[in-house]
Amino acid sequence: MGEGGLRFRLAGFPVSLPLGGILGVLLIAYLWAPSFEQPGSSGFALAAVFAVLLYAGVLVHELAHAWAARAFGYPVQGITLWLLGGYTVYERRDSRPGPEFVISLVGPVSTLLIGVVCWLLTGTTGGSLSVLLGALAWTNILLGVLNLLPGAPLDGGGIVKSIVWKLSGSESTGARAAGYAGLVIAALLAAAALASLLAGSGGLLLTLVLAVFIGLGAYQSLQAANSGRALDAILPQLPRLIRPVLAVSQDDRLGAVLQRWDRSVQVAVVSVDAQGRLLAALSLVAADAVPDQQRDSVAIGPFTAAIPAEQRVVLEDDPGRLLQSLADSGQSAVFVTDDSGHPLGVLLAADVNAVLEQN
Repeated sequence: MGEGGLRFRLAGFPVSLPLGGILGVLLIAYLWAPSFEQPGSSGFALAAVFAVLLYAGVLVHELAHAWAARAFGYPVQGITLWLLGGYTVYERRDSRPGPEFVISLVGPVSTLLIGVVCWLLTGTTGGSLSVLLGALAWTNILLGVLNLLPGAPLDGGGIVKSIVWKLSGSESTGARAAGYAGLVIAALLAAAALASLLAGSGGLLLTLVLAVFIGLGAYQSLQAANSGRALDAILPQLPRLIRPVLAVSQDDRLGAVLQRWDRSVQVAVVSVDAQGRLLAALSLVAADAVPDQQRDSVAIGPFTAAIPAEQRVVLEDDPGRLLQSLADSGQSAVFVTDDSGHPLGVLLAADVNAVLEQN
């Protein structure tokens, strides 16, 4: 236990159960206690076991997402269980609809399988255990079906997104389709809550909470999709945004290099090895510190700085890699090379931001 709740590792994945998740277990136990009442017992103890096992099922659901993500080579940052369920955070390493479809699907399938197994075991047991397994069966089946509803932020929304993405070729189009579908589902749930209120039947609070949860998630999905739409517009332009550099040898004289450097066009001076592969970048601070009369007698090598790995990116067929590398670097620029390591230029964050603002 820590200040933020319970943290542990399972199957190599970091798992977090914050205080909100712990409160969720207690809340479920309290709400379900009447369903487990027996003569001489309040039913809270059995409801507490039910709540813990239900959250264990949620953990299996999230582990399924995590295992699928890892199978596609996506690093998994962690799993969090919270008041309304759980979520898995992973780092996508490419832009393909197929992995998103599989990762979204395996979670609800695992929940449905848990429900079916509990239902089958119900017939082989009796007493309190049979009651417990029956409750776990219908609850997990209900959660599995709910998660398959075709709208964001549910797993069914991820399935819709991946299918539309595959058909349209645009991830943002798929995300918008899932977002709008989520808004429709939220509206239907809100209407069901209103009908429940007018009819005086139960389930009003739970239905309303689901409507709000799905509606907010769908709205956030649409916001993200709009940002993705702008990114889709600039991706084809990224290679044209690469600014040229002046490539020289480490042994070239500093004075001659500075005279050759056209600063109005070339944004940097880089040094290359004998095979023309990128080595380092000229440090303007170090170069300016050299007196003018000495610049023709010294090589530029000592006045260059090594380019960190996070600021190097290879120009590939997928221009999205350029943008991802720029974002991951946390720097104002990245140095772009071809497959052989020959410098092609520099991609500036300022140029990317300027194009984004125009879109």
